[in-house]
Parts: sequence; structure tokens; C-alpha cells
Amino acid sequence: MTTNAATASWFSDFFNGAALDLWRKAIPLDQTEEEVQFLCDALGLDEESRLLDVPCGNGRLSIPLGVSVQHVTGVDFSDEFIAEARSAAKTHEARCEFVKVDMRKLEWKEEFDGAFCMGNSFGYFDKKGTLDFMKSVSRALKPGARFVIDSNMIAESFLVNGSAKEWIKVDDIYMLVENRYNCQESLVETTYRFLANGKEETREAIHWIYTAGELCNMIKQSGFNIVDLLESTEGDSYALGSERLLAIVEKL
Repeated sequence: MTTNAATASWFSDFFNGAALDLWRKAIPLDQTEEEVQFLCDALGLDEESRLLDVPCGNGRLSIPLGVSVQHVTGVDFSDEFIAEARSAAKTHEARCEFVKVDMRKLEWKEEFDGAFCMGNSFGYFDKKGTLDFMKSVSRALKPGARFVIDSNMIAESFLVNGSAKEWIKVDDIYMLVENRYNCQESLVETTYRFLANGKEETREAIHWIYTAGELCNMIKQSGFNIVDLLESTEGDSYALGSERLLAIVEKL
């Protein structure tokens, strides 16, 4: 896959069909509960808080948070997930709204008490796009509000733990992941092959790989201070070889 303007916006049509079916089944309930509690603690939330979930997927985290805080706004690229999140929020009487919008171009100004980018959704953009995204979130937050970034694609994680090829089974769906690392551009090009009910679907994706140091520099350029870099919701510090990074940052 050659990186160009079309492939760089792979996410615009990736999230449909089997890719969403697998995601719905991939995260166990206890992990969601742990992440909701982590976000409440890390962001300093109370029942008056207004939150931004970016991107929100099908509302996996927005909806339980929307039951306990004043209001959650979720944004995403996927029409299918936005529709699903709206339906689920209504069912659970969660104080949520969901809108389809480019997360690099958020229009809110100092409206939110906290924000989060969970589910390994960081790294979709090149450096300019990533800075646009982070500055967009910064503008939407009130001074002193916190932002949590979740990724297992940071260089100190992915380049240690990532594999060239891996089969994953989630319930009745099989997924073959084939990674190709592009050293010139510091990105990983991935082919996903989904097998379910006798049918095969293929998706192509790109994740830009940033070192923890590059991420920290972008955090500072976007108007945030770094509060902590963790490797888990249990609070352990991030280090070389950690499988996951949870960055907690605070708007100046």
C-alpha cells in the first residue's frame, strides 16, 4: 500500500461491516467498567462535568459516563456507530449526544471539563493532522481540564511488541492482521482480513508511529501540561516495552 492522500484518510470508510462487528465483541464488560472508573478518577469528574469523547465509536464509554456525569458529547467518523450510539443512549437514558464530525475541526470553545481519546484511536494522522487534532481538543476544553490519550501504537510499545502477522479470534469472527512498517515515514501499514459466516472482508489501515518524546512535544505544543504517563488503568508508570500508553494531560 503506497501512502497518499486517499490511503491517509483510510478511516473514512474503514469502520463498517465486519470491522464493527468484531469491535462490538472485542472489549469485555469488565474492561469497560475499569476504563470508566479510570476516566472518572484521572479527569476529576463529578455529576456536573461535561465530557468530550473523541472518537466515541458506538458509545462504549460515553454511555456509562453519561449516566453518572451531566453530559457527554461523542464525535466519530462512522455513520453506523453514531446511529448505534444514539439508540443505545436513548435506551439507557444516558445524557449524551453524538455527532459525526472531523475530530481535527471541532468547533467548541472552552465548553468541556474533560476529554478522552480511548480505544487505540490515536495515531490516525500524520504530524500536522495530529497537532490539528490535539489543538482542536485543547480549544474545546476549559482551562485546567484534563485530556486522556490511549494508544498501544507508541514507538516504545509497538516496535517492541508488534508482530508482522497475527491471527485473532473474537467470538465467531477471525481476523488476520498483517503489519508492514514503513521506516521512511515512521508508520505501520496494516491489512485486516475478517472471516465470519463464510464471508471474507478486507480493510487497509495506517497508523503513524510516534515516540513517547514526540508525543510529549506535541502535547506541549497544543497547550497542555503532562500530568502522568501510565501503562495501565492500575496506575503503573509507562516504560520501554509497556504494551499500552495512557497519557494524562491538563490544559494550561
